[in-house]
Amino acid sequence: MDKISTCRAAYLIPFLDVLRDIGAPVERELAKAKLPTMIEETPDELVSNILSMDFLARSASLEGVDDLGWLWVQKFSWSNFSAELLVALRPLPTVKARLDCLSNLIALEDSDTRVGVIGFNGSAEIYCDSKSSEIPSDPISEWTQVTVLIEAVRSITGENWSPDEIRFKSDFSVCDDAREALPNTRFLAQSAHTSIIMPSSVLAASELTCAAAHVPDPNIPETLDEVEYLKRLVRPYLRDGSPKMTMFAEILDVSPRSLQRKLQQAGTSFSDLIETTRFEMATEILAASDTPLIDLAMTLGYENQSNFGRSFLRVAGISPGKYRREMFGRERAA
Repeated sequence: MDKISTCRAAYLIPFLDVLRDIGAPVERELAKAKLPTMIEETPDELVSNILSMDFLARSASLEGVDDLGWLWVQKFSWSNFSAELLVALRPLPTVKARLDCLSNLIALEDSDTRVGVIGFNGSAEIYCDSKSSEIPSDPISEWTQVTVLIEAVRSITGENWSPDEIRFKSDFSVCDDAREALPNTRFLAQSAHTSIIMPSSVLAASELTCAAAHVPDPNIPETLDEVEYLKRLVRPYLRDGSPKMTMFAEILDVSPRSLQRKLQQAGTSFSDLIETTRFEMATEILAASDTPLIDLAMTLGYENQSNFGRSFLRVAGISPGKYRREMFGRERAA
């Protein structure tokens, strides 16, 4: 089973804010698109790029929004990057060092994206392209790609910096609001890359005078094994209840039988995958907060607290209440 193209839910959430601002029926359309309806609660989990782009294209058409990508730009910032990526980027003193790091770790944000630098005639083209043809170039996805690059540069140069050019692969007219916000930037369509152009000297721009610091290990594997990958995908759906295997197989673009066979080969089943993922989410919340158990059960998509308690006991051998008390006891002892 091939892994599908995914991105962190954090990149979809600003679009939902835009759509809610104009009164769109966001939850209903998310459900139609087979996306988690409570996606804002899980910004670091993975969602399908294809389902997300279909949802956004449909929503833009239904609501008559021609510049959804640019509206997203207004709500996205450096702080939306994953914690792992921010930890790796912050110690680095120059624009080039941060762009190189972004290139190496972009899979933390989007599995289907590549970042690189091309030098020419005293200028630098920084591109952010999709790696496969599964995700076609369009204004919505391309605005997200160039904004990721601009935010990485601005983390050194400041929020008022703008590139000399922004290049898009697709052919569309940039809205007047974008041109007014970036008056010193030229926009080009039908380019070889989705990219920004700037003087090569900007690559050396630095907020520090010392050499680049050691990049901390992001503490996340470069690739996830299939079971861990499926857990990341299923987590956002659990707040809506238990997803059906048939629906999840459709999201993964495989038959239910193929999904079942792959899980069996990995020594698990779809129901066990759901239960284990819920258990892991429960332990995270129990260790980090005093959320009442009934609220925790609802958060994880259980019908009631009793079902949650039985499931937790089956996996851990102790009740969730006892687990929390023991965790609290160990913290006090430490």
